Amino acid sequence: MNMIELHMLQSFPVTCLNRDDLGAPKSAVFGGVPRARVSSQCWKRAIRELATQDEQARCYFAGQRTRYVVNALIDLFCAKGADDKKAMTLSRLTADAVGKLDDPEKGNVKTLLFFSPGELAAVVDAVWNLNLDDKLLAAAAGDDKAKREKAEKELGKLTGKAAKALSAAVKDAADIAIFGRMVADDHTLTLEGSGLFSHALSTHSTSNELDFFSAVDDAKTDADDAGAGHIGSIEFNSACYYRYVGINLDVLKDKNHLAHFSPDELKAVLTAFLRAAVMAVPGARKNSMFGFNPPAYVLGVRRAGQPISLVNAFEKPVVADKEGYVKPSMDALKKHWATLKDLYCLKAEAEAELPPDNLDTLMDRLLENLS
Repeated sequence: MNMIELHMLQSFPVTCLNRDDLGAPKSAVFGGVPRARVSSQCWKRAIRELATQDEQARCYFAGQRTRYVVNALIDLFCAKGADDKKAMTLSRLTADAVGKLDDPEKGNVKTLLFFSPGELAAVVDAVWNLNLDDKLLAAAAGDDKAKREKAEKELGKLTGKAAKALSAAVKDAADIAIFGRMVADDHTLTLEGSGLFSHALSTHSTSNELDFFSAVDDAKTDADDAGAGHIGSIEFNSACYYRYVGINLDVLKDKNHLAHFSPDELKAVLTAFLRAAVMAVPGARKNSMFGFNPPAYVLGVRRAGQPISLVNAFEKPVVADKEGYVKPSMDALKKHWATLKDLYCLKAEAEAELPPDNLDTLMDRLLENLS
């Protein structure tokens, strides 16, 4: 396996980056002590959203995850020349084929679907080119329940096969190639992601704290409880996180993913993804706690072999010194990496650190001479 790996240390004061079902910051026990945690899913979404802002690569990160696909399909079928009624019937049949239609009136399917615009267009092309029988389509849209169900079943077999024949040459599905797609109702649409993501864990023991707050009612000035509008409390924590992001280059470049991309296109995708992986921050409480702190340290490695996390550098929790948690965390991470390289004879094709490198230099070194 050929891969690029990022090992990052990121310190956040007074934040609630990822909440559990009770609204508290997520946590985990590691090394026998409680740690602050941010789920991989949470950070993946932040990375995916930030990658769409890259001017050179935004067209490759155009995918949308939604249950409401029928309206998008209607527009595409209408563009093919279908009238409104035919477009609606084809769209419902297609949506049911790829995601099991839940509510025909709302136009949603049972589970979230992750498709790029190019993939949806390829699905519509495949269904449209079937030249389905107009009588069957009319029956599927009619009021006679028995005829409608019979027609839907017959048409469903045809549209299902066509709708799943996604084009591997689509040029706007790099995000799906990296983050993957899981369709619970139809595994033929599932695509393994080439990206690798850990849950972020604090390098030290962490406990949640409570913030008591009150909201003032500006117009409530004469009552005994003048000014009081609302009181409550929210939980937060402060933590220095270790997080891992990697990408399997072999999977990314295989025939089911981005084999059809040119070297320049592939480099643009990797640059946008890796930059977003470094800079993205989950947006929870972005206005009230403002957790937009970039990593204090990044170790970037390009090598062959199996993925390796460096989180065990912090199995024994770091103890803060007069410089806080970042410096001892950096020391522990570097020491652990040196130990693993020596112990398991690990060799890196490229290796860079931020600091002393800046982000541009880090990217250049990791992507230099990439075959």
